[in-house]
Amino acid sequence: RREMTMVLEAASVSEDPVASILVTMMLDTGLRVSEVCNLDMNDIDLEDGSARVYGGKGDKDRLVLFTRRTLERIHAWIPIREARVRNEDFAFLLNSAGRRLQPRGVQRLMDKLAAQANLPKGKLTPHVLRHNFATGLLERGADLVTIQRLLGHSSIATTRVYLEISDQTLREVYHRAQATRQTLEAAAAATENDEEELVETTPSTSSVGIE
Repeated sequence: RREMTMVLEAASVSEDPVASILVTMMLDTGLRVSEVCNLDMNDIDLEDGSARVYGGKGDKDRLVLFTRRTLERIHAWIPIREARVRNEDFAFLLNSAGRRLQPRGVQRLMDKLAAQANLPKGKLTPHVLRHNFATGLLERGADLVTIQRLLGHSSIATTRVYLEISDQTLREVYHRAQATRQTLEAAAAATENDEEELVETTPSTSSVGIE
């Protein structure tokens, strides 16, 4: 986690302004490098705080969600993007020449950021950012089905292998999910009981003596 913080800091002061939006978006959405490079402006819904990824791996479309941090970076990037636009006015991420950012260019940028963050060469890749996104979700208690959908995996078995989840970790995820479900059910039951008590103790209006 400390390494990712250093990378984000390096990206925020990079001489190339695309670095900050690129790293933040990949770290917060789990997008593949091909997907982030293929994003067009009209794929992004700022009001909804999301983007539609078309033709992902296996030609599967999916929705990705933006954090507040990512939305802030997007709003900061749009004026810079508009100044870079040349002929290709659809691409969301443009390089300094005004052309769509390519995976090879992304990796070159990652190498520069790794050096600035004092990380070993090859330590920072788009895959590392995607993997950090997924493991972060798991550590915060997200279930595997949710992680599978956000990553765009075709099967949950792929997600389990991707996250290198052991049987013990799988048990922990399961028990955590069960505990959360039981907590929610208990809260719902308590609310229902409170409502029933309120109905029972509410005085009824009598019509006796009223003409």
